[in-house]
Amino acid sequence: MADKKDYKKGLISVVMSNYNTSINYLKKAIDSVLNQTYSNFEFIIIDDGSTDDSLEFIKSYDDPRIRLIINAENIGLTKSLNKGLEVAQGEFIARMDTDDICYPERFEKQVEYLKNHPDTIVCSTWAESIDENDNDTQQKWVMAPFKDMKTFKICLLFSNDPNIVHPSVMINHSLLSKYKLKYNENFSYAQDYELWSRCSKYSNCYILPSKLIKYRIHSESICLSKKDAQDECAYRVINNQLDYLGLELNDDIKKYHFRYLTQMKPYDTKIKKWIKEIIKGNKKHRIYDHRLLKKILWYRWSEICYSELSVANISHKISILLSLSLRCKLYLFKIKYNYYKKIKTCNK
Repeated sequence: MADKKDYKKGLISVVMSNYNTSINYLKKAIDSVLNQTYSNFEFIIIDDGSTDDSLEFIKSYDDPRIRLIINAENIGLTKSLNKGLEVAQGEFIARMDTDDICYPERFEKQVEYLKNHPDTIVCSTWAESIDENDNDTQQKWVMAPFKDMKTFKICLLFSNDPNIVHPSVMINHSLLSKYKLKYNENFSYAQDYELWSRCSKYSNCYILPSKLIKYRIHSESICLSKKDAQDECAYRVINNQLDYLGLELNDDIKKYHFRYLTQMKPYDTKIKKWIKEIIKGNKKHRIYDHRLLKKILWYRWSEICYSELSVANISHKISILLSLSLRCKLYLFKIKYNYYKKIKTCNK
């Protein structure tokens, strides 16, 4: 990314890439940006070689805040977003997708937070999911704010969780440039997760506890249509983070981490050995807060054990319980308590 020092104070650069988007979706996305309560922004739209009528539709807008960039050919989302970052002039950069909808006060609330927290590089928001017809799917991305960046960094070792919803993000441009960060063009999918994993090494990330975007799930959504490819890229992001621990890992072991500690798949005693290897690697290289890493890893192992106990026969249950440390046994009680507390709340 070009080294820029003077950004226009208070200006937001909205970056959105379009490729053959339904006009119905595109209109709602663009209008939701143009009708924000915070109006000091430039709207950078990159058309990535569209072959339908979506480009002509974008051209029909007569608003001086829109800056249209037309790719001569389709180069993909990651490269298109980097083109947007390169030309962005704003103090803050807001992401937006062509099939989502912003709440009118989204920019206003995110700018307020970032101005008050200049050490925060990424500020995302809560989101709600809608379908093809704008109906609420009842799927909510509403997360309790994570306690601190130490916890967040460790959570990224398993997945993009707490879930930073990509089109809800606003980024501090000066921090992005300071650390020479941009999207990794070797990642066609999960490029956001890969970027957050690097941002978290330098500065704070935050999820604003307000629903400020409607995130559309439909048949063409990447999370559905390209799920396998997206999972493979996420797997590579996790691999890169494991490499920082200095562990000499073959592909089978890395897949093992992805399958068990990330996807929380069924019980396997080998995962205990793997957890000890991660702890050992971190003790040497000190990438993560060591006490907190141990706590999170053994808690995840306790969650796997809890699921296994619910289906195990008596002898297997005894075997599992005898193998657990006092710490993990205490975690089991906590997990069980939280489970019944959640059931009780849902039944009210």
